[in-house]
Amino acid sequence: MGNAMGEKLTTNADMGNRNLDYEKDSLHIMPLLMVPLKTPALQYSRMIKNVHFDSVIEVFNDGASGSGQIDPSKLGRLFNWPQGEKHPDGVLVAKLSLLQSFDIYSLRIQLRSLGVEVENSDHLRLSSSKRRELDKYMRVFTQPLMKLMSTEVDEIGIVGTGDITSLLKDGGSEKKLHNLKQLSVKLKIILSALPDFLTDYGDVFLSLAYFKDQFDAIEPRIERFLQKVEEMKHNDATSRDRQIMETLDFVETGLNEIMGFISGRIKNFDRHAETMWENLNVDSFRKVKALVESNHAMIGGMLCGLFIKMNSYEEQFGDYSPSDRAVADYVKAYIKPGIARIKYIERTSRLAEARRTL
Repeated sequence: MGNAMGEKLTTNADMGNRNLDYEKDSLHIMPLLMVPLKTPALQYSRMIKNVHFDSVIEVFNDGASGSGQIDPSKLGRLFNWPQGEKHPDGVLVAKLSLLQSFDIYSLRIQLRSLGVEVENSDHLRLSSSKRRELDKYMRVFTQPLMKLMSTEVDEIGIVGTGDITSLLKDGGSEKKLHNLKQLSVKLKIILSALPDFLTDYGDVFLSLAYFKDQFDAIEPRIERFLQKVEEMKHNDATSRDRQIMETLDFVETGLNEIMGFISGRIKNFDRHAETMWENLNVDSFRKVKALVESNHAMIGGMLCGLFIKMNSYEEQFGDYSPSDRAVADYVKAYIKPGIARIKYIERTSRLAEARRTL
């Protein structure tokens, strides 16, 4: 097996065929080139979440051969690492495999907690195309800054706070520079410190925009799936099967609770942001920043689980109308365990929150 897969391992020459922007914008993919690994072939692989919501190493993926996935614990045999000792790459990959989500915001916090340094900071930044997509969410976060400068977003031609930072560094017109000086006075920040504040501000609210975007994308898919579940519950054949009905009830209740929980957290962030804008300064921003960042890993993990489960379901049944029995069997085997796993992420995160408040 090692030789066969070794012949198809991703190499540096294959990188041009990969959409690295898509990978780093994803919840479920982590390009391993971002972390310090010694094994060349492993560097050009990626860690993904599979249909079971488990972390695996994907060493190749093409239309002809499909996806070549390796359990992290089997890498030693594949790469002929010395037996009887722990290879540093194996130790690092084992730690990474425990992460619940591979979105860049969760990764920043979790890689830091693991003591893993990422040499190229661009690996932990959303792609420029994704940032443009999030402009629709960012406007509401940018507008309060514009009001502090007594101007409008369209007046100075910016949307994202990253643009404000560029404007300050580039100087801009005399009027624009006056507006930025006015902003520094109202925020009680010296002008030279304003770029760092704006970068931090933009990054925190870009992370919130990212999770809002992911939630808005998954919500209609969940609704379609729940419609199918509801139809099955009223089908004569499935409604008479107690085990199927228990599974459908568990999944329906679980998904509604999960979506309600994530939605509630996002609304809570918005409420705290609105309060912050009533008296925007460094301290009020730091409180919101701490709140948002403390939820990154939990919300990222829950959204990642939902994404994986809806993807697998749609790939399995998207091209035809399956029987209710086939769907019920799939839901029992793949969706139900995933819901339990996502609920576990929520539960353990809440317990951690409770311990922090003691």
